[in-house]
Amino acid sequence: MTYSKWQQRRRLVRHSSKTAAVNEFPPKKEGRRSWLYTKFSVIATLLCLALRLTSDIPFLSVFANLSYFDVIIISLGFQFIIYVMIRLAYQGFTLGELGLVATGSTAVLMESVNLTKARIWPFTTPFIETYRSPTPLLIYQIALIPGAFLTGFLLSPILVISRNLAQKPSHRLRFPDQKPPFRKALAAAFYGFTILIVGGLIGSWTGWCLGAADSTHPVAKMAGSGSSRNPWTWFAVWILQGQRPWSRPALLVYWGIVASISVAGWSRQLARARKSGGKIINVHFSGTSTTHNPGNPSAISSVITNGDSRVRSGSRSASDGSIRPKLKETGSSSTALNGLASPSTMTHSMTELLDRADKRVPTLSLNARRKFFHGLAVVMFVPGIALDPAFSHASFSVAFSLFIFVEYVRYFALYPFSAPVHVFMNEFINEKDSGTAILSHFYLLTGCAMPIWLEGPSGVLGFTGVLALGVGDAVASIIGKRFGRHQWTNNSPKTVEGTLGFVVSTVAVAWFLKAIGVTEAFS
Repeated sequence: MTYSKWQQRRRLVRHSSKTAAVNEFPPKKEGRRSWLYTKFSVIATLLCLALRLTSDIPFLSVFANLSYFDVIIISLGFQFIIYVMIRLAYQGFTLGELGLVATGSTAVLMESVNLTKARIWPFTTPFIETYRSPTPLLIYQIALIPGAFLTGFLLSPILVISRNLAQKPSHRLRFPDQKPPFRKALAAAFYGFTILIVGGLIGSWTGWCLGAADSTHPVAKMAGSGSSRNPWTWFAVWILQGQRPWSRPALLVYWGIVASISVAGWSRQLARARKSGGKIINVHFSGTSTTHNPGNPSAISSVITNGDSRVRSGSRSASDGSIRPKLKETGSSSTALNGLASPSTMTHSMTELLDRADKRVPTLSLNARRKFFHGLAVVMFVPGIALDPAFSHASFSVAFSLFIFVEYVRYFALYPFSAPVHVFMNEFINEKDSGTAILSHFYLLTGCAMPIWLEGPSGVLGFTGVLALGVGDAVASIIGKRFGRHQWTNNSPKTVEGTLGFVVSTVAVAWFLKAIGVTEAFS
């Protein structure tokens, strides 16, 4: 081998080793990316301030009604919200959705800032600058929804450590046996600090804005007088102040029953789909992804616990091919007492009855599963909007806040609820939920609640979100997939038949609500 060939081979080995090192340890660019975005945000804010300075010019008076402080908060808040959504919900938004969500979030941010300003300087604030009536409902909405995001931001170190620990395989840890206790400790810290933040910081701000200390403030006048200005007692007393003292508690019971039946029924339906060779479940946040293929004769029933995938042996019935867990019989519990069947025998009998019932229930497709929840929104929300729009306003805010915390639990793998929530929600995602966060239920709830949150002047406007998403969208999807033949464009899956189904179903249900006296007359 000549010296030149040896030198050429040596260079090739060096290059391949460097490439492998780079692939194994990629350069850290997150800090530089954040720094560049920060500089861009500052430059954009300075440009907005320059436009504010030129507000005296007739053609450039864009920000004439805004103070310099408002311009700074709006510009920096808008840029920060976009950055957070892109980083946390990667590939979860289109460009239009990103702009709409960021604009709405900035509007809510400014409402919270203006409410706080009016509370700090009551005598120099002639009126409260909000896009909606500054009622206690608005105060509670700001406390619930932005408060939930604030809680996640303050506890982000705990959340990030929890997700990283759940993703890392046990054999790569220095103390593999300590992984479950560490995850439990992180979850306990998150739940404990959440209670402190909600009960302390957010609760204090809510009571402060309600005017618990100064009844002369305009915000306090709207909240009423007496001990009910405490945020917790005020809300508890307000629940009993519906059309009847029992009407709002009855709505809560109705929602709870419908939600419980739906979740239990769908859990059974999804379990049947997995046993009959339906969808394959992948748990992505654990160290190693687990796949359950029911079509395999040697399939096993998967049990997900503590964010790790563990398996339990199962047996396949020769009669119907279903998978049932083996029942362990121990000691006296396996014997019959006084002629009664043992618990294991009763459990086996119940399992057989449920399996026989499952054979008569069709396994729904992914699209049918998703549209079922659109119909469920109609069943749940229409009675509340018709009977008590104000209570529906607050209930939508509470539900949105709970969705945020559920997503914290799922995405950041918080013990002990992360795996069951992830497995359940994974059955309803499609290509639209290709990002890191699952946003379909947020879209459905926001679309149904937005007309109520915007406080439209007409009663029928409060139903537009439920009619469009719960009725029109579901009917359009079903008709479009079954009977659609004419697409609007070659690149769009939307069909003319689906659009006609949307229009006809929405108008028909709106006219039905008018006929039974739920809404007023409309053109």
